[in-house]
Amino acid sequence: MEKLPRRQDEFPGGLFMELLPHDFKLLGSRFGATCRALPLVMAVMLSAWHGLVLADHGFPRLMGSNIGEKHYDDPIYQMQLARMDIVILGFYRGWGHSQSQQPIRDVVRTLKRVNPNLLVAQYTILNEANDDSQNSAENDKQSKLRNEGWWLRRGDGRRVQWTNQYQAWDINITEWTKPDSSGQRYPEWLAQRDYHVFFEPVPEFDIWYFDNVMAHQRIALADWRRDGKDEAGDSPEIQKAFRRGQAAHWKKAHELAPKALLMGNADNDLSLPEYKGKLQAVFLEGLMGKSWSLYANGGWGRMMDLYHKVFDNLLSPRIVGFNVAGRPSDYRFLRFALASCLMNNGYFSYTDETRGYSTVPWFDEYEVKLGKPLDPPQTKPWRDGIYRRRFENGLVLVNLGFQPGSIDVEPGYTHFRGNRRHRSTMVFRQSRYSLGREMGCCWLRFVRSKPSIDRSFCESEWRPANPRYPYTTNNNADISLLRLLYTARVVPRIRCDT
Repeated sequence: MEKLPRRQDEFPGGLFMELLPHDFKLLGSRFGATCRALPLVMAVMLSAWHGLVLADHGFPRLMGSNIGEKHYDDPIYQMQLARMDIVILGFYRGWGHSQSQQPIRDVVRTLKRVNPNLLVAQYTILNEANDDSQNSAENDKQSKLRNEGWWLRRGDGRRVQWTNQYQAWDINITEWTKPDSSGQRYPEWLAQRDYHVFFEPVPEFDIWYFDNVMAHQRIALADWRRDGKDEAGDSPEIQKAFRRGQAAHWKKAHELAPKALLMGNADNDLSLPEYKGKLQAVFLEGLMGKSWSLYANGGWGRMMDLYHKVFDNLLSPRIVGFNVAGRPSDYRFLRFALASCLMNNGYFSYTDETRGYSTVPWFDEYEVKLGKPLDPPQTKPWRDGIYRRRFENGLVLVNLGFQPGSIDVEPGYTHFRGNRRHRSTMVFRQSRYSLGREMGCCWLRFVRSKPSIDRSFCESEWRPANPRYPYTTNNNADISLLRLLYTARVVPRIRCDT
């Protein structure tokens, strides 16, 4: 399969936006009163909704993976995180203790006050651990692993690691290890440890996130049975034992935190017997944009096949994160990836390839409201290699044909084009559109021609000054907060046309 086209003329993807009359009311005479009431409303919001039915997140659904830099106490970063529907955080034992007696809980509560519908996940990992004696956040795990002999080793006693990228060593999570004095092996012990560190003191966490949910463990040779003999890691028996260790970990986690949703970072569709029906959520990391991405190595069809199938192997509410990596300025790639995600009901996650999991990239396309899907997930082309899915307020198209295609656009749609300055341009009543090969776009109905709106809150008046923090504060703190909340989906968002 050819690479994604890079020239702008090869990828003229766009976004089409529906502006509803009831939305304009919030931006007209009633908007000022709404904004004045927001601080009072925000002050009384609590996080007591934890454990209730999953919020009805609209489309596009957004997920942030933010386990990189740990400046979670930064108020600007908090506002950015709160714009997501789901956010994955990576606190560690002892984070922020110099600032507060319960710093992690303070951050999570703040995020939920800004966005009561936000789901917050905490990162954990089972199959490997750091062994740096200077790392106080991990020294309890290191001590336990040494004392119980749970490190995975070769027959000659050497420890092993599936990758040296993260300075971590692998752990034997199989039932062949000896249990500790409480009858627990490492999968159960770690679940209990992480529960006491994160989920017990912070009941507001909604999701327990497990990294490295691999279909096949990646150690070539090790003494799994602890009998002094090395065995090939690709042995079916070894692979099944590895997956059983993962499942035992999840079972214990669910017993300890029954209200938390369980999410795995999986490299597979979870259809294997040890995994099927054990998790409620999955994060499909790097589907596009990496050298190892499934899109780069298997093509769009294989990537989408994995994406569609994984839903069937999850428990309700079946949350799927569709993660891609790219440059924040690569809008062609963004539209292609987002449109692909919208072929099913997943949560779109875009990672800045230059900063990793430490920022919250934001695009014009995130601010439209597609409404509820009218079509089921699309697994077959609509016509001539083009996939189409209709929503209440528009439709999404992806062209996987062998050549560019032209489609007729029904009357009533208009082109919303997000440009590099993150502003919008409306083009009225375009009736024919050229869709290049391997590209995607969104079309939204336009039901009101030229709205009269209060332009005082147009984002052109507060464009970012610092690329690290997309929105800077204003001298008037209250107005700054309201503007941040305005773009955080606390109130419906309609953008100014130019």
